[in-house]
Amino acid sequence: MAQTPHACEYVLIRLAPDPLRADAVTIGVALYEAAGAGFSGVRLSPDLDRVRLLSPHFQAADLEGLEGDLLRRLNTQQPAWLSRGYFLELAKETFSHALQLSEPRAVLTDDPAAELDRLYRQFAAPLVVTDAPAAARGPRRRVLAQLRRVFEQERVWRHLERNVPAGLWLQTPDRFRFDLHYQTKDEARRHHVIQALPWASGETAVKELCFTVDRLRRHFGDLDVAGFHDDQPAGDAAYCAQLLAEADIRMLPLAAAAAEAARIRAALHLA
Repeated sequence: MAQTPHACEYVLIRLAPDPLRADAVTIGVALYEAAGAGFSGVRLSPDLDRVRLLSPHFQAADLEGLEGDLLRRLNTQQPAWLSRGYFLELAKETFSHALQLSEPRAVLTDDPAAELDRLYRQFAAPLVVTDAPAAARGPRRRVLAQLRRVFEQERVWRHLERNVPAGLWLQTPDRFRFDLHYQTKDEARRHHVIQALPWASGETAVKELCFTVDRLRRHFGDLDVAGFHDDQPAGDAAYCAQLLAEADIRMLPLAAAAAEAARIRAALHLA
């Protein structure tokens, strides 16, 4: 028997630590069932690097207890109280104008807990570089930062999931993580992943990506993969390029990021 979808609402939790600037960073998501005393949950984890660009003296300890406080209030109030005004009351008590909440947005889901995790990855999860040797992490961070800047300018960033573990799809403890993921909204529902892959990542990182992509293609049947490099060929770049071509992984220079963003907009039917 098919599960009855849960009618839920979610709000994005944003932090604007500098009152003189209009910039804000999404640091978490709260999701709750729109009617009845059903599921409620909060995922909160600030991207400290981005927050500190706005406020260099901000500390993670400044948010201590906020996630628990939000969850406690979600679990103790009647559904009619779950409104933007109610959350803003908490924001005013805790952070004055530094904490901001989006308007509630409706979502239907068979699994509210999994939906909360998906929304967190899409909107709030910090970028984490975990799949490269220490020597390659610097170039990977630079490629990721440039991708983020362009994708935000092109208004596609918030529609992408970040730091998605391959094990989520393979139902295994596989620790490999894809930097970005989206799924088309057409009938095909094709999966797309994007990876920052500077040539300095080296043969080992390239082979790990190719191996994981091959496993996922056997699982999905169809998977589009794009890797972005930094136009700075390392010693084994030619061999790595050959491996990636054989694995049908599109390798793109950072100069093509805007064109790729346009491709994403078209695939997701964004304005």
